[in-house]
Amino acid sequence: MLIKEFRGVDFIDREKEIEFFLNYFKQEPERIMWIYGPKSTGKTTLIEYIVENYLLKNKDYNVKYINFRGKMIANYDNFVDAFIKPKDSPFFKNLSVSVNFHFLKVDSKLYEGIKKREFDFFEAVQEEFLNSSPNQKNILIIDEIQTLQDIYLNGNRLLLNEFLNFCVRLTKETHLSHVLILTSNTIFLNEIYNNAKMKVTSDFKLIDHFGYEEIKTWLINKDLGFRDEDIDLIYDYLGGSVAHIKKLIDFRNEYSSLQEQLDEMTEIAENEIDFFIQKNTLIKDDIERFQFVAKIIIANGYFDHKKYKGYIDIVSRFADVEILFYDPVKNITTANSRIYVKAFEKIL
Repeated sequence: MLIKEFRGVDFIDREKEIEFFLNYFKQEPERIMWIYGPKSTGKTTLIEYIVENYLLKNKDYNVKYINFRGKMIANYDNFVDAFIKPKDSPFFKNLSVSVNFHFLKVDSKLYEGIKKREFDFFEAVQEEFLNSSPNQKNILIIDEIQTLQDIYLNGNRLLLNEFLNFCVRLTKETHLSHVLILTSNTIFLNEIYNNAKMKVTSDFKLIDHFGYEEIKTWLINKDLGFRDEDIDLIYDYLGGSVAHIKKLIDFRNEYSSLQEQLDEMTEIAENEIDFFIQKNTLIKDDIERFQFVAKIIIANGYFDHKKYKGYIDIVSRFADVEILFYDPVKNITTANSRIYVKAFEKIL
């Protein structure tokens, strides 16, 4: 197991995933690659690590990475500005490579024409890829694509549908570029997975929480004074969620004991569930159905939708707020992280 540093923090063993993606990029583009997983498993960090440490240092690749996270995408103009910039824009002056690759650069006249809808946005982007070096493989990475939901073109065409059709053209039809799409919203992804056209033109890669051995090796390597029984207790409450464990480490000195800290983290998760139920004024039947799902997750580790029919609607509501995690490929639901299982145990 390798533990590296990325942007000043630990980057924990993702060697298998790194090898998978590097091999994937060597192939000819044929399908869209959807990258999904529970909240805070490090999907974005993994891809950015690969881009910055492997792809940008390799002249064989032309990488464009568009991250919609934190951007206000309310209309077509917002979308265009998040995606492309004019080549001679002052925006690009003195910018590092790590910022420059977040946009496609087009001719200023073309940019203005796209904004005025005199030129087709998708044709312009495709042309930019066609003009890249013939010795390079193009890679387009889109993060948090669900941001494009409910945005229309000309009042009647969904921007998201048009964009996905464009991605199919880049991959399956022209083999012009790899397309990787990251999303933490798997209810949205379920719509894609069950769309016959998109399913046949897509691959799906799960980035999950770490297992016990990876977490144990990491904590021993950090030399924080945790005993084996402490690590077992941490994993029992937090599982392989690095985000939760990092938070525990950062604030551990504020508590008299490890158990006290973990109990408080469980209580916070309990309160989060209770707040969601009260805020949305769930009816008794919905609460009971959620409780049934939670009981099955406690007992089996997951809820199998092939076995228990009719629960996807209630699961969707709790998955939207990242308390539950729905895997559309396996058609199962789990807690978004282990701390919610501990909360379920206390609530039930």
